[in-house]
Amino acid sequence: MQAAQQPQGGGGRDTAIPFTHQRALIPASTIEFPTQRLYATSAFILLQALKLYDVYLVYTAHYPEEQSSKLLKWWAFDCLYLFVLWIMQIPWLQFSKFKTIALAILLATIDLFIFSIPSAAITTVVLKALLGDALGKQISVSRGKMINVKDVVFDSSHILGRHTVHILPYGTAKLNPGDEIYCIPSNEIGSKNIYVPIVLNNTIPRTISLSRYDFDTEESVVNQYSGGDIHRATEIGHGKHDLEHYFVRVRHPGVYKLESIISKDGLDVRLYNRLVYVFVCPTAEFLPAPSTDYCSGEKDTLQFRVTGVPPLRVEYSRYVNDRRAKLKMDRIQPENLDSPLAKIPGGLENAEPAFFTSAHHTSFNWGASAQLTINLQHTFENTGDYKYMIDRVIDGAGNVMEPVDSAVAHFDVHKQPAVSFECKATDPVKLLIGEQSTQLPLSLKGDSPWELEYEYLAENADSAASATRHKTKISTDKSALQARAPGEYKLLRVSDKFCRGDILFPSTCQVIQPPLPAVGLEATPIPSECAGDTEIGMRFAADFQGTPPFALEYRIIKQNGRSKTVVEKKRERVDRSRHVFTYLPSSSGEYIYEFTVLDDRNYKNRNPEIQSIKQVVHPQPDAKFTGSAKSALRTCVGDDIELPVELSGTGPFVLTWALANQTYTDTITGNRHVIHVPRLSRAGHHVVSLVKIQDANDCIKDLEARDVIIDVRRDRPKVFFYTDEEEGALALVAEGEKARLPLRLTGEGPWKVTYRNVDKDPKKIRKLLLRDPNAEIEVTDKGQYELLSVEDAICKGDALPPLYTVEWIDKPKLSIAEDMVSLRDDGVYERQAVCEGVSDAVDIIFQGQGPFYTSYSQHHILPGKRDGMLLSTEEVRSGVSKTWIGMQTQQGGKYRYSFNEISDQRYMNPLKIRPPLVVEQTVHSLPAVKFASKSRYERTVCVGDTFDSDDVGAIWLELKGQAPFTVRLGLKHQSEPYGKTVLLENIETNKYKLELKDEVLAPGQYDLQLLSVRDSNGCTAGASGPETLLIIDAQDIATIVPTETCAEHCVGDTLEYSLSGIGPFTISYQFNGRNEKIKSATSRLTMIADKPGNLTIISVGDQRNKCRSFPKGMTKVIHQVPSSLVSGGREVIESIQEGEMVQATVDLVGTPPFDFEWQRSETIWDSNKKRYFKGDVLERHTVHNVEDHHYAINTSVEGVIEVVRLKDRYCQYPRQHL
Repeated sequence: MQAAQQPQGGGGRDTAIPFTHQRALIPASTIEFPTQRLYATSAFILLQALKLYDVYLVYTAHYPEEQSSKLLKWWAFDCLYLFVLWIMQIPWLQFSKFKTIALAILLATIDLFIFSIPSAAITTVVLKALLGDALGKQISVSRGKMINVKDVVFDSSHILGRHTVHILPYGTAKLNPGDEIYCIPSNEIGSKNIYVPIVLNNTIPRTISLSRYDFDTEESVVNQYSGGDIHRATEIGHGKHDLEHYFVRVRHPGVYKLESIISKDGLDVRLYNRLVYVFVCPTAEFLPAPSTDYCSGEKDTLQFRVTGVPPLRVEYSRYVNDRRAKLKMDRIQPENLDSPLAKIPGGLENAEPAFFTSAHHTSFNWGASAQLTINLQHTFENTGDYKYMIDRVIDGAGNVMEPVDSAVAHFDVHKQPAVSFECKATDPVKLLIGEQSTQLPLSLKGDSPWELEYEYLAENADSAASATRHKTKISTDKSALQARAPGEYKLLRVSDKFCRGDILFPSTCQVIQPPLPAVGLEATPIPSECAGDTEIGMRFAADFQGTPPFALEYRIIKQNGRSKTVVEKKRERVDRSRHVFTYLPSSSGEYIYEFTVLDDRNYKNRNPEIQSIKQVVHPQPDAKFTGSAKSALRTCVGDDIELPVELSGTGPFVLTWALANQTYTDTITGNRHVIHVPRLSRAGHHVVSLVKIQDANDCIKDLEARDVIIDVRRDRPKVFFYTDEEEGALALVAEGEKARLPLRLTGEGPWKVTYRNVDKDPKKIRKLLLRDPNAEIEVTDKGQYELLSVEDAICKGDALPPLYTVEWIDKPKLSIAEDMVSLRDDGVYERQAVCEGVSDAVDIIFQGQGPFYTSYSQHHILPGKRDGMLLSTEEVRSGVSKTWIGMQTQQGGKYRYSFNEISDQRYMNPLKIRPPLVVEQTVHSLPAVKFASKSRYERTVCVGDTFDSDDVGAIWLELKGQAPFTVRLGLKHQSEPYGKTVLLENIETNKYKLELKDEVLAPGQYDLQLLSVRDSNGCTAGASGPETLLIIDAQDIATIVPTETCAEHCVGDTLEYSLSGIGPFTISYQFNGRNEKIKSATSRLTMIADKPGNLTIISVGDQRNKCRSFPKGMTKVIHQVPSSLVSGGREVIESIQEGEMVQATVDLVGTPPFDFEWQRSETIWDSNKKRYFKGDVLERHTVHNVEDHHYAINTSVEGVIEVVRLKDRYCQYPRQHL
């Protein structure tokens, strides 16, 4: 046998695709089958939910026939769903054609059932309209039992016609529907147009009357707009019927209110009590400053003027060298301002809608514009460009303006000029003999030109009193002061183009006139060591006068007979006043030494005036300076000087040394010696020279050791505090900040300075090492500071007065207006208690230099707790010393306001207020009143009883608050426009039984409404909500009255009686002498006059067997049937304006006088079918004794008017009720 062929694809039997999956329209690879089943099930559930919604619409429709299409729609939807499901063939939801058709029939049957009940009701209504009660039963007059009325002919032509009245809605107008606010710039009043919106409903305006209350004059004027003055806007798009927007143009500030609007058809329009506020736009500008140039450290007051509706707020920026700081100043207002705007934070956009009604205000003078000038004190601490710019100004109404003109103030702050000499005390300026003048170099800082004042003290002046003062002007900073004579020049004052400046050290410059150089020469032949009578050269000892270094030129000439030969030219350069040099010729002969040129530092090419020296050319002890004496020494006048000397040779020695042409001899035993130089009393350069030395062998040697130059300074170093002559040595700084005390030092740095605080720890000596002659001392403590000593690089000096005093600037302070609070023993200020929701504020007073800043925290203290719950932390910035803060009154309880920080212009960093300034206020919760829950149910009472009768039951009030209470309530019948008000006083408990002795005078619904309650705290609150309303239904005494007063009826008529009370009713009557008793479950009793005769009603009672009545003489005689035609028997629809009267004519056919009943039913507009339907009956009226065959019904109320019952002298129609 041939092997069975395997299926292709490499799979086995288990991998075959089921047939049901193959039938699916959408494969599982596209959408998985469970997901397809989920989609199908969800679609079915959605369709059934929509179907149930349509069922609800059918059952709740006033006219179910309007919904007749719903059944066909759902038949189509159900069949379409099943058809799509059959095409999709989703596994588990695959149905055959037969099953699909069966399911469609099942769903159609269900649809027919659920939609058929309203349709059946429609069918019943139609049949009853056509056949009446011919197929039904009614109570017969003769027997009081239900009988068939098929023998009674129903003829609908007896009552024909219907008059439908439709009331067009009133035209209404609302000014400023969005509660917008406007402002007009002050320079555009009368020229700029402000378009104020008016929303009109169901009317087109012909004229609009608008009143304006002027804020300033407090007068009102009325302006009328018509024609082109009334601007109609484009489509509004609010989805409201007949709603249009119009605009009127105003050009002046004030409060505008609609006074009247006349529509184009001449009718008045109802006006909403709305206002629109047009204010003068706020402005701010800087007042001209006296100067735009200032010096660093100067203070001035910047003024700016703010105009607008207070309270105002200004936001401005300060630029210092392009570095911006944003600042603001709020609550700018006149003192004692009483404006409702001050209690509305954020402006009128946060105001309650009632603020835009005239009933909310007694006066509008708070809207007047005010002009205020604010002083802003500032200190120009840094140099550069200062610019103040007003960014925004916001008035109390919330109008925001950004000024452009006069809103910027520019200042140039210049650094104070400074001047000092660029000459050194160690190197005075020299005025040479023969020169007219010399230049004293200056270092100038500032803006040219400068004016300089200096003092000149002649070189040989006896005292400082002989000094002379001079002034000069300098145009460039590279200039120098011209000196024409030697002496001391001292800078006194300097000022530049803008500022007065400082004199920096060195402030003095010494001008000297150096003497001409001179030299004294001593020539000594050098003997030979071998033979004392021969010479080997010449030793020269030169004593120079002048300013080293010196230069001495000479030449050596050798003479041979009469011929002379210049052997050599030499130049001795000497930096000391004595110089020893030798010359040893290289060959024997006669030599001539000629000295030709003498130079010093200042003078050149001078004649030394030395005679030529001739010579025929033919170990000594030594000494030299050591240690510090090797170089120049510097000291001050009067200081001791010691010079160490090292000696060599065989002692003892005799050392000869010279000082200022004075020689001294010291006998020395050792190899080291210290020369004690006499105290020098004259400033300048002093030279100490070693002259010669003699040893123990009596060998004498002239010394060539280097001289020691002693520079003796005239002045000792000094230190003193630099102060302005006018202000004194006083520094005022904010506590905690550093004070910089300026110093002036003379001498040569660095300096060692000691000082102390005399007032605080005077024993503590502070030391400083300073390198700047204009240095400053930074201190952090207040008190008097005293300089104790100074020592520069050369010697000790003197500390000079004055003392420098540092004092703290007074800190800002905060207080509460005393007339607004009372101070408790615990230091807490208490504000008078207020009721919840009442606006309140308290004034705070600043002391210091404005603008001011403070922050405070608000706590809500719960009963029985000491610490409260933090509500918020607020900040107050004010440019004036008195401002206010708003109190929290929106919720009852105790509130604590703790002021924690304060700052002003001088203390920019906020300071802690210790202890904090605390204000407390109690806010009484509003009382409340409502009906107790067990009393909130509808009650009934009979007419004639009182409201506290047993039938009404007990009415309890529940009150919350502080007793005693006063409650105001209203009692109003549904027909009354206002009702009466009842005042209940001195209620001592929180639960009160209400007892009203008022008699029930009329039937209907009475509304017992709680209006307001006031407790012992004086707080009053309105009552609202469902728990404040109690409805009492007043039932009339169960009565029966015929719907027609005529006692004549016709056979076949339906005898109708109107019953009042609570059914079912029990009625006893007599017909042709036979007593009958029947029951009526409704307020209308209907009987068929099946036989002629007399029908007399005996009594009627309600369901409680109370409120019974026994009518007298209520007898009817059955006669023939009359007819009536309303509006000629046609169906008339008439539209009128509210308040207009319309007339519906009723034509009567029969024997007068006629009585008939007509009714007004609700009109319902069907927007789909574009026609009116009759709804619920709103009222019924019975007209008696009409002698004419025509009757007019005048009405101004909307509804469908039709006659429902009619009788003439003998008969009435209808004879049976539908």
